[in-house]
Amino acid sequence: MALDDCQEIILGVGSSNITDDANPYSYQKRKEFLEEFIQQEGIEKRIAKILAIEDVPDDDLWLQNLLKKTGPIDVSIGDNDWVNGIFKKAGIKIKKIGFHKREILEGTKIRTLMRSNKKWEERVPHYLVSLINH
Repeated sequence: MALDDCQEIILGVGSSNITDDANPYSYQKRKEFLEEFIQQEGIEKRIAKILAIEDVPDDDLWLQNLLKKTGPIDVSIGDNDWVNGIFKKAGIKIKKIGFHKREILEGTKIRTLMRSNKKWEERVPHYLVSLINH
């Protein structure tokens, strides 16, 4: 977990300007999911902020836009190869931590089950089910 390595983190919600099959929820709704998770886990004091990260077609512009919101970045923690490539090119330290419970929590699989009207609820924390359904 990222908090094992950092006192405080900024959470970035990628593709915040896109709503499609891969991103069926708005940035605001995804932020709401994160805020509920943060509260339930009791980690509010360790989350500096949650911010929207918009997709733009130019990697340098993407990083520029991000740094305007974050300021200098000590380390990027995540497993997105595209994002890690941008940070690596900019000389920002990268740490991959692996996906937590990937076989259960994989978003693509959960969205596929939802679209097929199949049981998905046991794949997400119980306190998020009602938020997802509204």
